[in-house]
Amino acid sequence: MFNYLIDDSGALSGPVEFPFVPGIGVQLPSNAVTLSVELAPASQGYAWAYDNGSLQQQVDCRGDVYHTDTGLRESWTALGELPIGLTQSPWPGGFHAWTDSAWRLDEVARLADLKRVVFAQRDALLGEAVLRIAPLQYAEDIGDASHEEQLQLLEWKLYSVELNRIDRQPSFPEAINWPVSPA
Repeated sequence: MFNYLIDDSGALSGPVEFPFVPGIGVQLPSNAVTLSVELAPASQGYAWAYDNGSLQQQVDCRGDVYHTDTGLRESWTALGELPIGLTQSPWPGGFHAWTDSAWRLDEVARLADLKRVVFAQRDALLGEAVLRIAPLQYAEDIGDASHEEQLQLLEWKLYSVELNRIDRQPSFPEAINWPVSPA
């Protein structure tokens, strides 16, 4: 006779030996069963289960699973097929979405985020340029700009125009040829 433990999911593990208690004999815990045959190892991806007095192999997806809508990981403890919305395939991260039963890179979302990052950097550089241009422009407006200040004003304005046109570069947004600051 072969003793097996039954875990919370119904999966069998063993065989295990229980001690013989003098005067009582071998006592099985409530989560154990005795079988007349030793079980062969379950097929890959399956586990032996004892369900309502019936011995069978069931799909075993226990362990880490991932939500197909968010990629969030969760620990799965039940035997049987995973419900729709869960997969054993780890979420690769980034801009991957569950499509046609696999994680696929969402190129549109990746490029949109990359553009957002590039434009944020551009806007920060433009903000710095505006701080440099303003006093030079004031001096120019009141007719008090020196020749050097007029050249600096022109350089900062050209720099600002180049920054504003980065989205016209052929490799935008993948690779940006950032203009050099006049400072």
